[in-house]
Amino acid sequence: MSNQKNKLLVIVGPTASGKSSLGIELAKQFSGEIISADSRQVYKGMDIGTAKVEGEWGVYPSKENLRTSTNLGDFVGNERALMADGIPHWGIDLVNPDEPYSAFEFKAYATKKIQEIHERGALPILVGGTGLWVQAIVDNLELTNVSPDKNLRNELKEKSLDELQEIYKELDPEGHNLIQIENPRRLIRAIEVSKISGIPFSQSQKKGESLYDALQIGLRVDREMLYDRIDTRVDEMIAKGLVDEVRSLKEKYDCDGSAMSGIGYRQICYFLDTKANMEM
Repeated sequence: MSNQKNKLLVIVGPTASGKSSLGIELAKQFSGEIISADSRQVYKGMDIGTAKVEGEWGVYPSKENLRTSTNLGDFVGNERALMADGIPHWGIDLVNPDEPYSAFEFKAYATKKIQEIHERGALPILVGGTGLWVQAIVDNLELTNVSPDKNLRNELKEKSLDELQEIYKELDPEGHNLIQIENPRRLIRAIEVSKISGIPFSQSQKKGESLYDALQIGLRVDREMLYDRIDTRVDEMIAKGLVDEVRSLKEKYDCDGSAMSGIGYRQICYFLDTKANMEM
């Protein structure tokens, strides 16, 4: 029994499928703490457009929150968590939008956080989010730590989609069918990792031995209903001040960084630059 793996609950699904609310309900039932596996929610100030849960920041855990751990000094007053409906949420507001943050860094962060949650006698609940980030934890991916190369990225941004696909195919023939080759941002990252590390991108994401006894819950929503939910969510985001949020971020960080390339932020940046009409 000493080799028994710690339990991990994982909730995945498309945007607006109800992952966050289900995570909170299950956390209440099973004494859980939530770790966001969303590659945009790590950025400070990107609140409305990433659909962060609404709550209050507070030091967590306190002595009252500790269950089985005997190492009280390791945890009391250790970090600030976003508390929503009484449930601590981790993985939120870790860096500024102009700071790089990769799946490699998230894996290190989440692995440490999962261990801390277990030592408190609670159940870690991973809610995603970003597929690669969830895979990094569940499949224990052996990721390569490659920092962004601004010069290389600027050079690649001048290339057409066809040119990027050809470059990547030469660097990583096996991986050419394993990523979204219609997505220029993912292609550029794959080329960047392959060039800098000297290891094909597909080889830098090999599965390791599983670290957890993971139960994965995948949410499915009727497509028409899902589209209606997304439309409603977008309307609510605009009403809450998404345009002002993006304008403030644009003034402080510009729109060129990868953090601002996400859906919603990218379109509103274009709107602010061109003064084009925005359907609401």
